Amino acid sequence: MERQPLPRTAQLLPFQTSDYAALAEFLTRLHPEEPRGPGSIQATDDRRGDAHHARTLAWRDGQLVGVVQTESSGMFNQPGWYGLRVSTADTSLWDRLEAAGLETLRPLSPKVLHHSVSEDWAEYDVLTSRGWREHERMWLSHLDLNSFQPGVHGHRLARSREAGVEVRSLSELGWNHSDMARNEPLQRRQYELTVALLADVPAAEAVVPWPFELWRERVHGHPDFTPGGPLIAVAGGEWVGLTELYLPRREVPGMLHQGLTGVRRDWRSTGVAWALKLAGAERAKAQGWTTVRTGNHTVNHEMLGINAALGFVRGPARVVLICEWNV
Repeated sequence: MERQPLPRTAQLLPFQTSDYAALAEFLTRLHPEEPRGPGSIQATDDRRGDAHHARTLAWRDGQLVGVVQTESSGMFNQPGWYGLRVSTADTSLWDRLEAAGLETLRPLSPKVLHHSVSEDWAEYDVLTSRGWREHERMWLSHLDLNSFQPGVHGHRLARSREAGVEVRSLSELGWNHSDMARNEPLQRRQYELTVALLADVPAAEAVVPWPFELWRERVHGHPDFTPGGPLIAVAGGEWVGLTELYLPRREVPGMLHQGLTGVRRDWRSTGVAWALKLAGAERAKAQGWTTVRTGNHTVNHEMLGINAALGFVRGPARVVLICEWNV
């Protein structure tokens, strides 16, 4: 029998700005359900500022076959937490890529490493077999706006209307499109509401908010931000709830993401959450979007129930896996 030649050893090299196209093609090939474009990856990198971020790429015969990415944790914002993400279909490369990432992080004195994966990805099995454990789990759900009929749920708004609740965008609340400096009062009011709502998010770790200036830079300074995206529930001049609509990735046409949706504690059980969710879906449909995606912690039973009643279809869970630094 003729002996087959052994595969050539992959070469690990630091990421270069000229690698964006190859990186986007590789990540899309690895997970076609989450397509990536070089422009969106670069735009995300450009917004990181001074926060730690690095990549090492594995090349074989001129083809990108793996990548490890390390980053300051924007997901948890806890001291000493860092993201470590290995992406490859070649499990024989895993040890080398992980070792490269660990060496990159070593000078930063990390305490906990985390990696977010879909439960049906191969990475989930690899990581759990290597001792990583589940930290938190979120259901990802999608609402088909082509079949969504807002009028079917009109009766859900009775309580919020009786309480005088109206849902308004920042544009409708006085956003100044010609002079951004005049929008700071609105920005600070949205920030204060967001921080209050984040305190009640049923996450495994308490959410540590960004400082106002960093929040404004990352949220309102995002190139895809529009003052029509955040929707505020207002009652008698008080901001009592919020839902966020934004574009998750330009590579997924027709899709909006619905992010944080919350209601102040003293306004719960008054139908405000329903008013926000319905307003978000109705506005997205009216603007021509075809799908709304959202994610909810698996213990957030109330919001999961509202989503199910609206017609959101649950898909694979998104799982955050962690391990303590012990290298």
